[in-house]
Amino acid sequence: MEKQVYRALGTLLLGASALEVDACPMQGFDAKVLDGELGLRVEGFTSVVLVGLGYSGQADFHKALPKSRLPAETISTDI
Repeated sequence: MEKQVYRALGTLLLGASALEVDACPMQGFDAKVLDGELGLRVEGFTSVVLVGLGYSGQADFHKALPKSRLPAETISTDI
């Protein structure tokens, strides 16, 4: 089940990007606490990942900074 969630997460992140919405997936949260707060377990569900969605502020100077990316040939190899 958890593996399938990440397929949907990928689609969510791509869709957000296409709409120019900032997205940030998050792990490392206490799923039992979150599930309890949202009443998920009683419905037979559990949380796997959180995603923050929104727009960065106009004053966010990080948005204009160049992104650091490795060249494609550094991270992939043709076989």
